[in-house]
Amino acid sequence: MQSDNPSFQSLADVLHCLLENPTGDNRRHQARLSAVRRISDFLHRPPCDIPADVRTLRRLLGGLHPAQCGMSAKSLSNIKSNLADALRSVGALPIDEEVKERSPAWKGFLDTAAAKHQVWGLSRFTAYCCNRGIEPQDVTQETVLAYRNILDSRLLTKEPADHCKSMIQTWNHLVKRNGLDLPVLETERSDRYLARPMSDYPHCLQKEIDAYIDRLSHADIFAEGGPDKALRPTSLRNIRAHLRQFLDALVQAGAQPEDFNCLAEVITAENIKAAFRAIVHRNGSNSMPSGLGNIAASLTAIARHHLQMPENELDRLAAIKKKVSADPKGMSSKNAERLMQFNDWNNVVLLVTLSEVLMERADKAPFSRASALAAMHAAAVAILLSCPMRIKNLAGLDLNGHLRPRLNGTRTLYSVRIEGTEVKNGEPIEVDLNAKTSRLLHRYITQYRPVISEAKGTALFPAKNTGQPRGPDNFGSELKRTVYRETGLEVHPHLFRHIAAKLYLKERPGDFETVRRLLKHKKLQTTMDFYAGVSNQWAHDHYDDVVLGKWGGSNG
Repeated sequence: MQSDNPSFQSLADVLHCLLENPTGDNRRHQARLSAVRRISDFLHRPPCDIPADVRTLRRLLGGLHPAQCGMSAKSLSNIKSNLADALRSVGALPIDEEVKERSPAWKGFLDTAAAKHQVWGLSRFTAYCCNRGIEPQDVTQETVLAYRNILDSRLLTKEPADHCKSMIQTWNHLVKRNGLDLPVLETERSDRYLARPMSDYPHCLQKEIDAYIDRLSHADIFAEGGPDKALRPTSLRNIRAHLRQFLDALVQAGAQPEDFNCLAEVITAENIKAAFRAIVHRNGSNSMPSGLGNIAASLTAIARHHLQMPENELDRLAAIKKKVSADPKGMSSKNAERLMQFNDWNNVVLLVTLSEVLMERADKAPFSRASALAAMHAAAVAILLSCPMRIKNLAGLDLNGHLRPRLNGTRTLYSVRIEGTEVKNGEPIEVDLNAKTSRLLHRYITQYRPVISEAKGTALFPAKNTGQPRGPDNFGSELKRTVYRETGLEVHPHLFRHIAAKLYLKERPGDFETVRRLLKHKKLQTTMDFYAGVSNQWAHDHYDDVVLGKWGGSNG
């Protein structure tokens, strides 16, 4: 990608220009030089390898996190601002426009804002319009598009699409709330493909799908033809989503929705091939989309258990499933990549100490709801580190049903027990939490938990209004956002299980049996499939020590 100014292909060109042509006072000049060098250090690349164009730089800078750079958010923001100043000073970035005084119409519009942050969120767009003589009543969708294009060539520290989306939401809020005679603006539509809704298909097909899902969920526990054990809500949602994607792709392949009268008519080998070809074509590549294997598995299960297809037809479906399915053995590539974050011991420290950091912050303002939420997240992370469990079990922890407090002198210690019937693989969870984790959990329960929910209940992590357990999906997203905000690490709750295995096997290479027991795997082979790579790293390290270390090549 080329720089907006062809004279500057990389930050090395910018650095050279700054050194050859110092401008402004010496302190500001040094700040510009330092910003270029420090950004290069943060990105672990020399200046000559970092493109100087604003779009690429914006993407690279967006991946930097204060905790990963070892500084406060304010310090990192200042360095980014100094980098932008450096680019503007040499002409690699357009100089900001001089802001004209706001017109009476714009002043009147901004006066309708009830909060300062709303005025701040509109200030850049207001300045853009005032500089071009555009009044609020003249704003159109084309105005926003032109504004977005200007930002795309100038904005270094925030994505123009995100800024425009936030700006439009604030604009529309003021227009609707105050009943202003101004246009309501549209946000940019996502390029994510959405399958057509089930309501597009005949009622008889919808009714058959609903009945099938009901049987899988044991809506009627005495209904015949369902599985021995009811499927989890997540599995039911996935099956419905797979059917919706398959039917939509079949329509894309040329079929008519009104002809889909029953599952027996649509789930055939030829239809599945046609639908999958349509999905591959829509993705614009010859590579196999990762979700096709799951869709094929759901369709094959329907064919076998609901439609009771003959064996020869099931064999054809099985062949399709095999062709589109990836090898599910072991850890996904995305999780393996996330786990590599913890090759850096500093990241291990950031995660392991996160509970203490959050609780210390909560203690500074112990009566606020924000502090209570921080304490709740601290307790959840502490439990995941001590007893890695699935998010459904974590979110569903109950004071009476799962926690067992006991006194040890003046201290309260806690045990966790979850029956096997509540765990995905049927293996019960029973753990005595250590003194440190118990102390933190006790403070959360006695001091902060009552602030979390206005309703009575016994959920350890209650929802605000109902007192019932927080939803697993929402609670998992909360924890993921909290971990990233505080540490810059991409960690979802399930990754804590992989992290625990990685850290243990690093200290005890090959001891898969302990990991199996820790994670409650039924089969040792499952544990080995997931974590053999960790022992492989130990083998490389051992080779370094035994062989390369003789010539000074050891990692130690």
